[in-house]
Amino acid sequence: MDEKLTMGIRVRYAPSPTGYLHIGGARTAIFNYLFAKHNEGKFIVRIEDTDTARNVADGIASQLNNLRWLGLEIDETIDTKGPYGPYQQTERLDIYRHYAEKLIDKNHAYHCFCTEKTLDQMRKVQEKAKVPAFKYDGRCAKLLPSEINKKLEHKTPFTIRLKSPKHKTFIINDIVRGEVSFNSKDIGDFVIIKTNGIATYNFAVVIDDYLMKISHVFRGAEHLSNTPRQLMVYHYFNWLAPKFGHLTLITNQEGKKLSKRDGSLMQFIEQYRNQGYLPEALFNFITLLGWNPHEEREIYSKEELIKIFNPDYFSKSPGMFDIKKLLWVNNHYIKTLPEAKYLDLVIPFVKKAYDWKSKPEIWWKELLLIYQKRLMYGAEINQLIKFFLKGETVLAKDGQEFLKNNSDSSELVIQVFSKKINLLDDWNELKINDIIKQVKDETKISGKLLYMTIRIACSRQTSGPELPKTIKLLGKKNILTNIKNLKF
Repeated sequence: MDEKLTMGIRVRYAPSPTGYLHIGGARTAIFNYLFAKHNEGKFIVRIEDTDTARNVADGIASQLNNLRWLGLEIDETIDTKGPYGPYQQTERLDIYRHYAEKLIDKNHAYHCFCTEKTLDQMRKVQEKAKVPAFKYDGRCAKLLPSEINKKLEHKTPFTIRLKSPKHKTFIINDIVRGEVSFNSKDIGDFVIIKTNGIATYNFAVVIDDYLMKISHVFRGAEHLSNTPRQLMVYHYFNWLAPKFGHLTLITNQEGKKLSKRDGSLMQFIEQYRNQGYLPEALFNFITLLGWNPHEEREIYSKEELIKIFNPDYFSKSPGMFDIKKLLWVNNHYIKTLPEAKYLDLVIPFVKKAYDWKSKPEIWWKELLLIYQKRLMYGAEINQLIKFFLKGETVLAKDGQEFLKNNSDSSELVIQVFSKKINLLDDWNELKINDIIKQVKDETKISGKLLYMTIRIACSRQTSGPELPKTIKLLGKKNILTNIKNLKF
């Protein structure tokens, strides 16, 4: 990479607060962040909030909060000091108007007084003529200066349109896709300032990227179609465009484009956060959606990813969002948590579902720590510990069949175990384990038949944590009640 570029790397993630941080948006932000940090550059978050009708009240705060929760340190944004602000588009409207007027002065743009009714009629004519995509016919570009001035004096509503250059080919060397070309003949004169004075996306983004000295733009594939309009603006101002990289799609496990309307999985970072996924796991997992360092591993720390991040590793194929893989990655990070941090993760979920004061804190901690190695996400803890807290539970079909198929041996094991556990006063794992050994010696029954029978009798479960620990935590009263009420 050119040394001058490396010294001046500036990238941006530019969310719209019309919604919350989506998986796709998070990936775009992470890729920009990793590229900036790998090259000792700056990561900027600019808020593109000009769609005022669709903005949600807490959209901006939520976007920034969740980006930082994921571990992205933001160098410049609305709540940090930076030399290229404001970093919110609604605070930059005068800037856009200034540059639009410059284009009018150079005859690269013009006032358009066409009403919505006129534009609708124009669309219908083009649809009837089977024109593939609507293009403004340029009629207002032909207005005389005197006609324009008269309309402006009468405060006739207007937009400002950019003139599409005739028969010009724009070429970009896309970082992900290679050479991509666009022909201006396919695009009509488009609006850069709306009737309400607010700049359109394709105009504002160019002005902002130029003034904020953005060197590289990594964004979703859906923005590729916007690129020719933006290149026209760069062309008219004789500005050097940033290097573009249009990322491949993220698909679900059926190979369909990930959609916010897809109910098969959670779509927003906040949802995963609320379910007890770890930010390190999400950062790791999302980075590998459409970027592959070609190593025989799946787990990377943020620091490792910054060190090895290379745009050459961007995939040209869609990245599949595999929820099973995410669960595996999240479980890895949960397993490596220090004990105190693990408890900080799961205890809030438990307190919402169960009466924390009903048991000693030491009992709770012992119970919760049993599941650290197998827990997939924080909220799952409540399901895992359920049978410890709900008293007698219904024996599932597999448990019933096991007892029925081994009725003689199971009845003997339960009879001997019940007598011995009833006499046990020193309630601890070692003593409970001793009793299980005594049952084995007396009945001459061992292995699965012994342990599964005792587990089913005591807990109504066919699997679970280490058996002596399970019996200890269930408590003598529950154990005896469960055995007494057991029916084959």
